[in-house]
Amino acid sequence: MSGQEQRHRRRRSRRRRRTWDAEEGRPEVGRVDWPRFMLMIANGLVLLAFLLLIVLAPLPLGANREWAWAPILVGLGGLSLLVALGLGNPRGFSVEPEERWPLLMLLLCFLAFTFVGLLQVSNYAPPVGSAEFYARARALLGQAHDVVPTLSVDQTRNALLRGLACVLIFVLARALFREPGRARWLLYAFLLSAVMVMAYALAAQISTGGCYVGTLLKKQGDYTNDRCLMSGTFANSNSFGCFAGMALAAAVALVLQERRRRRALEAEDDDSNPADQFLRKMAGGTPIYLALALLFLGAQLFSSSRAAFAATVTMMAVLLFLSMRGRWRSGAHIRRTMIAGGAIGLVVLLIAGGAMLRKVSLLSEVGNFNRTIIWQSSIRAAQGSPWLGWGLGTYTNIYAAYQPAEIRQANDKAHSTPIELFVEAGWLGLVPGVLLVVVPWGICLLGAWRRRRHRYLMVAAVAVPGIAIVHSCVDFSLQIPAIAYVSAAFLGMGWAQTFYRTPPATAVFTEAEE
Repeated sequence: MSGQEQRHRRRRSRRRRRTWDAEEGRPEVGRVDWPRFMLMIANGLVLLAFLLLIVLAPLPLGANREWAWAPILVGLGGLSLLVALGLGNPRGFSVEPEERWPLLMLLLCFLAFTFVGLLQVSNYAPPVGSAEFYARARALLGQAHDVVPTLSVDQTRNALLRGLACVLIFVLARALFREPGRARWLLYAFLLSAVMVMAYALAAQISTGGCYVGTLLKKQGDYTNDRCLMSGTFANSNSFGCFAGMALAAAVALVLQERRRRRALEAEDDDSNPADQFLRKMAGGTPIYLALALLFLGAQLFSSSRAAFAATVTMMAVLLFLSMRGRWRSGAHIRRTMIAGGAIGLVVLLIAGGAMLRKVSLLSEVGNFNRTIIWQSSIRAAQGSPWLGWGLGTYTNIYAAYQPAEIRQANDKAHSTPIELFVEAGWLGLVPGVLLVVVPWGICLLGAWRRRRHRYLMVAAVAVPGIAIVHSCVDFSLQIPAIAYVSAAFLGMGWAQTFYRTPPATAVFTEAEE
């Protein structure tokens, strides 16, 4: 399409928008409608509050403390009430006809998972594996709590509240990010949060060797030097590596989108001189996003997380494939970006990947198979109470009873979220718990496969949480609240974009912008 035709289409779109504004009774230019202006300010504040939660959640130890995530849950509850009243988005939590059945399936899964958690803290449940431990407590102490399936009522309650927080974030993101212009701000907020985490990581690596997060000493066991793996505001370097990979995927999605937008603008103003075109290119955000992508890649390599690196590579391949689908003939710029990015990534790997390469070289040592031993012990523990589990959040308690003799160090994670969920919730909680994550991710993948306009939002919604989902199969990144919150927000945004339909009055204008 020539630049002249595009300009004509944009003019027609503006005329349609003016006609639509007149029909809707909007004020004329030059007059200020104060009620409407105040409502717009209130909507912006609601959106800003939600984005601030995403920005600030990774700072206090990845929100992995009750004093950090409990206030976040209270804030999410307040925002949900405001959105239900029509603030943030006039449509609130309205449901599109196409999403009724998938959303109903999600609701049933959430209710089933919540029912299992409540049943675990109830003495109406049949006695399961925990009954033996309560009997021992009664024999030793002379008294014991009423027999319930969970080993710790408080931990089960806290786990349910964290799950509720993730559900609220998903629902809020689905309501707030229906429009593509708003959804883009979620990527901006996440990148801002990642930059803050990376700045702290670099400062900590220089000042304390990366061995402290605030006043928390991360060292465990014997160390031959005073330096630790980079972990930023997270207490675990593997979770930090997963977070850096998620930020890398968001930055690359914006790089690909910026290239397409700049090409459209160049086609529109093809009669401008070369100097103006050069200045327009330099004014774009692509160089900034490329620099951030390299920063996040280097941070991930410094974390030495092998699983996070593998998950990132896998999801980046999915991101690029979905971005180029249907544009293979016209996607020369994407292929050039892939080649240039691969070359630069190789250079970064050689510079910053020393710790990663050393860790890979030690893969065959016996100590690296401890995780497999932990998985086997966890499955044996799950077989002791296969239907209701031992209680959400009580993995540490039951692992102490099934701890293998080969591993003397205490362990509080199964290093596999599905296996740990199987131990804590049994089959009745594992199935709906997995579906709560897989169904929204599958909806986002379906949307990225079908849609052409604003596809960068869809591929970001697939790749960013996809890294955490894949990594959690061999680690526990989704159990870190900050990572779970970001994943839920992107899944909600992708869900909204999948079922979003552009209003007819702005359809031509949006297509010209894209």
